[in-house]
Amino acid sequence: MASAPKNIEVPFAIQEGDAGATQNSRETLINMYAEVTTSGIAKIIRRQRPGLTSVYTLAGEKRCIEKHKSNHYLVAGSTLYKFDGTTLTTLGMLSSQTGRCTMIFNDNDQIMVSDGAVAYYWNGTILQTVTLPVGVTCGNLAYLGGYGIFNQPGTGVFWITAVNDFSTVDALDFATAESSPDNLVTVFTNHNELWLAGTGTTEIWQLSGGTDFPFTPYSNAQIERGCSAALSYGSEDNTLFFLGEDRIAYRADGYRPMRVSNVAVEKAIAAVSASGLSMTYCHLYTWRGNKFLTLTFGSELTLQYNIGTGLWNRAKTFGYDYWNVIGSAGHKSDYLLTPSGISQLAQVNKDEGSTLYRGGISAPGYASGKSLTISEFYLDAEVGRAAQGVTPQVMLRCALDGETFGNERVRTMGTTGAYSNRAVWRGLGQGRKPVLSVGVTDDFEFTITSARATVSVATR
Repeated sequence: MASAPKNIEVPFAIQEGDAGATQNSRETLINMYAEVTTSGIAKIIRRQRPGLTSVYTLAGEKRCIEKHKSNHYLVAGSTLYKFDGTTLTTLGMLSSQTGRCTMIFNDNDQIMVSDGAVAYYWNGTILQTVTLPVGVTCGNLAYLGGYGIFNQPGTGVFWITAVNDFSTVDALDFATAESSPDNLVTVFTNHNELWLAGTGTTEIWQLSGGTDFPFTPYSNAQIERGCSAALSYGSEDNTLFFLGEDRIAYRADGYRPMRVSNVAVEKAIAAVSASGLSMTYCHLYTWRGNKFLTLTFGSELTLQYNIGTGLWNRAKTFGYDYWNVIGSAGHKSDYLLTPSGISQLAQVNKDEGSTLYRGGISAPGYASGKSLTISEFYLDAEVGRAAQGVTPQVMLRCALDGETFGNERVRTMGTTGAYSNRAVWRGLGQGRKPVLSVGVTDDFEFTITSARATVSVATR
């Protein structure tokens, strides 16, 4: 015996929800995000992330990109370039060819670049090595009040350059984060404050203008939270975000770290290898009014946090487990670096002309442990907007036991102008915790407004 069939809203994916108990939830969105609406039929719409449009082809490992005034500056391989949106100009050569770099600028339009060991300085004409005190190596860079600032790897020490002069570092221009004996992981500036992030604690210093040393610590601004990834710091929405030493993502509420990751996100981060963690970086972008904090863990994982909604999703390059792009280190820029060169985010359905998968996995259907029979599944999406000549298709797989997905079943989403089209699947079967997976790869904008099913519930 079973109940009369009912048409119900399917608990389709809203964010990253796979916390490890597979039959409890496998919920995820891949290259899609949930947008909360204030009017209309659907209150939550799943939209696709922007695609990528190639702007300039460029060889070499992509190492960093930063915006300064109207130009962008980047390091690819061993070369420092300036890009004005059209022309790429070589500025100089680094001695290293691989590994992430950081970059800062001063009021004299000088550039300082660090490859994590060696510091370089461009004075408007040539790129040369910064003269550092004997035995000092250069970690990550930050800028405040005319000073170039960097941590010395493996120590609790940070150094500063002269005001608006990146060429040399005086042997006496250093200080130590002293509230805890942990080593510094990185330095970052925000709201005219210098954040010194260590392996277990974080100190906030101010530019006080002292004659001996211009920075002093705030007396009551030590945070009992460290940082596990030097380039995980990001500045957006009038605050800072970072990955704590406990692999939890935080937002700074003043000087108090507030957790923004959920259990499912933390499960994914916990599975990242030590190598992937060491290569973690953050970049930010705004799309259709949504601000995204993007954390990429080496070549293992990319997670995106929608700052406005507080929801997480995954981003991937087709054929990879992560989104293979490099953005500005903790800030926003107009361009991203990809293996092929320089690219821009765009409202396209491909990544530089290649396949872009968009989709998600639903939370499981559940009726107090009783079997559910799914006689019909309806996917409501924006249809009839494919390019001329494209017959877009959507792929569905069903896991009636919550874990084992069956074969793909494909339906059309409607050609150009077919606005009344609706994807319908029938006879999906019976299970106690059915999970549905939906995805597309064709060249059309995939926007899900709702997912419904006709189900009947067994009496036991």
